[in-house]
Amino acid sequence: MHPLMTVAGDAAVSFAGAGCAVAGSTKRALEVAIALARRLRMREFQVADTARDLYHAAASMASNYLVTLEGAAERLGALAGVERELFVPLVRAAVENWARLGARGALTGPIIRGDVETAARQRAAVATKAPELLDLWDALATATHRLAQK
Repeated sequence: MHPLMTVAGDAAVSFAGAGCAVAGSTKRALEVAIALARRLRMREFQVADTARDLYHAAASMASNYLVTLEGAAERLGALAGVERELFVPLVRAAVENWARLGARGALTGPIIRGDVETAARQRAAVATKAPELLDLWDALATATHRLAQK
C-alpha cells in the first residue's frame, strides 16, 4: 500500500478520499490491501510494476516539488516585504483551479496572456534580488510557455 497523501510534522491527517496504490504478491494480499484502503475510506488503484517509478515521480512532483516551489515564492515574497501567509489564499485557489480545470485551464498571469514585457521584468527582478532562484524561474517559465501553447 502506498497512500497518495502527504504527512508532515505531527498534524493529524485524514486519509479519507485520498488515493492509495495497492499491490500484492498473492491474490489474498491484494484483497487485504484493497480492504484496508477501503476501511480507511481511500480510493484504491493499481499501478503496473513497470510504471511504479513514474507514479512515484508524479507523487513527488505533486507534493514535494510544489512545496519547493512555494518555498521559492516565499523567499521572493519576503524580499518584497510580503508575508508568506498572504500567499496562502492564492496558492489554495490555484490548486483548486487546477483540480477543477486541469493544468492548462488553471493558468493565469503574464505568460498565458502573452505579456512578454511583464514576464521579462519579473525575471530581471529575480536575477537581481534572488539569483539563486533564476535557474528554477527559467525552467518554470519555459514549462509554463509550453503548457500555455497546448
